[in-house]
Amino acid sequence: MKTELLHSNSCKSLLNMNLVREPSTSSLFTAEELRHMEASSRKSSDGSTTEIVQASSSTSGSSNSVASTWLQQWCKSTFRKKTLRKRLPILDWSRDYSWQKFAADCIAGLTVGLTILPQGLAYASLAGLPPQYGLYSGFIGSFIYVLFGATKAVTIGPTAILSIITLAYTAGKPKEYAVLLCFLSGVVTFLTGVFQLGFIVNFISQPVLSGFTTVAAITICSTQVKSLLGLHFPADGVVSVVQGVYNHVDEISENDAILSIICILTLLTLRRLQDIFSCCVKKDSWIDKLLWFISTSRSCIVIGACTVFFSLTHDESLRVSVMGEITPGLPSFQIPPFLQVVNMTLESDNDVFADSMDNTTVLHHQHHLWEYLKTDSSPLLVIPLLALMEHVTAAKALAGTKPVDASQEMISIGLTNMVGSFFSSIPVTGSFSRSMVNAASGAESPLGGLLTGSMIILSLQYLVPYLYFVPNSSLAAVIVCAVISNIDFKIAYQLWFSKKMDLIPWAVTFCVSLLIGLEYGILSGFLISVVFLLYYAARPRVRINSAETSHGCKFILVELDRSLVFPCVEYTRYVIMKSGNVWAKNDLPVVVDCQFIQFADFTAAKGVCDLFSVFNSKGQMLILWKAKPSIIRILSQVMDSEKTPYQFCTTEAELETLIDAKLHTSATKAGHVDLSPFRMTLPPIIESINKDKSDNVVTIDLP
Repeated sequence: MKTELLHSNSCKSLLNMNLVREPSTSSLFTAEELRHMEASSRKSSDGSTTEIVQASSSTSGSSNSVASTWLQQWCKSTFRKKTLRKRLPILDWSRDYSWQKFAADCIAGLTVGLTILPQGLAYASLAGLPPQYGLYSGFIGSFIYVLFGATKAVTIGPTAILSIITLAYTAGKPKEYAVLLCFLSGVVTFLTGVFQLGFIVNFISQPVLSGFTTVAAITICSTQVKSLLGLHFPADGVVSVVQGVYNHVDEISENDAILSIICILTLLTLRRLQDIFSCCVKKDSWIDKLLWFISTSRSCIVIGACTVFFSLTHDESLRVSVMGEITPGLPSFQIPPFLQVVNMTLESDNDVFADSMDNTTVLHHQHHLWEYLKTDSSPLLVIPLLALMEHVTAAKALAGTKPVDASQEMISIGLTNMVGSFFSSIPVTGSFSRSMVNAASGAESPLGGLLTGSMIILSLQYLVPYLYFVPNSSLAAVIVCAVISNIDFKIAYQLWFSKKMDLIPWAVTFCVSLLIGLEYGILSGFLISVVFLLYYAARPRVRINSAETSHGCKFILVELDRSLVFPCVEYTRYVIMKSGNVWAKNDLPVVVDCQFIQFADFTAAKGVCDLFSVFNSKGQMLILWKAKPSIIRILSQVMDSEKTPYQFCTTEAELETLIDAKLHTSATKAGHVDLSPFRMTLPPIIESINKDKSDNVVTIDLP
């Protein structure tokens, strides 16, 4: 079989055709041979590059500094056509854009616009802010993602999870603080994308994500209970809401409760409208498409119908709690409140959801916005992390077989939040529900966001005065129906029967998020996921086998299943030393199978050097078998500097030669051995190992 190396991510590689020898020759290398091969490999692989660099240096002259050379190389790599298309995806998808795609994007943009209008109002209220802030946050992301968005169907705007997290950090604080968090979280997200750190989201496991989203959905639903029932009492959590409802059950507004039930039933019915008529409507017919459009625009239909009804009804017996005055017009362009000192208004009952009609005592205090970050800087980590998590989840669900560039998506989110903060936006990210609507509408590119953003701007300019009579209970019903599907307890059943250990991060995230706070829940889940990864990295699985050569010489074979890096060095040393003491009886040779070791660091090399020192001191043979040349180079450099004798071998024949030579008192030298004509055949070893697995194979997992 002939193979050809197409690409390698390693900085330096010893895999070169010069290392390939004839089968009859030995593949056991000394340290001097390895250094010689490495030098020849670098010379052969980098020769042409060296000539180019030397030619460039000779033409530019000695006056060019290292900084200018680095700047030229950076500009050359950054402003390549491939890099520009990657950072500005519009340059890529616009090349084959057509009028048919434009028509599809217009339909999708109109549909998403009808969806985001009621959701924006609802999510701003969920964040404890005036309703217009939800619309302020909806149009900037639609415009920016057209230029920087890499997934055609993703739409950026306010979401339920980010809104409830914003409420957790801004409750009782001035609304300008939410704008400041929008800018700062955008900076953190943007820099994370620039430095290619999008992989961070991979450290949040599915159990952690499920536990967090479940509690977030429960918390969001609980915050809307007061609006659904027309109640007004102080509450800031699930437990306090339940207690408040129980204590104020006699104050429930019948009109608000009835309207909430009607709106929820209507929304759930419209959501399944196509399924209801699937038996009598032909699929993909114009009637089916009309039913789909009605189902997709259900939130706008319900809010619009309720608003029109109560604006025309003046019967006091049908009175419900309405949204009230909303500031009309577009947001003014202003710098985010970096150094602004604001008057903070505190209500005597500390009710962050209090109705404007309540008679409360108001206290005014002056606070510097930066003081809040000095007290608690966790939003600079939690908000970008959740924004990336939501956005990448939506992008992966809609990208199909196309890979998702998480770093590019982070750049687009960061720019949206930074620019949006100049227009009084709250933190935003990719919306999973609206992105699914966009994809189902037939979006062919992010260009539909232009129409969505334009609809929001027109609504702010001309439609806001007519939103006075929007019932709070109908907005609450829209929020509840949007997030209730995120409640998932089925995963606990699946984890119990698949891997019970994964129940720990799910349960911890769920309990901490529910009892302490969502921001602490996601951080605890993130930390538990990292701890689990570190534990697995520090505790590799090791198999201890009893084997013998074709001449009957017994030895202990230690199999390692992963690379040697500093977290697992101590554990690996302990296992190998125990193998030499317990199973090898401080006499039999110990062979370490290194075929699965792809990487080793300096700490690992020092640990291996210490192992050879211990084994050499008691006269017991330790052999590293099937180690790759790159691994041998790292280990041999350390052991040569420490002047520690060591032994490597690559083939089965060399391994048998070393073991038989030891038992027949043949002369050996550190780092090199004179090969005898003996050869070890593999079948006897396999038969010996598999002869009685219960006696000869030991698998250990030590704490």
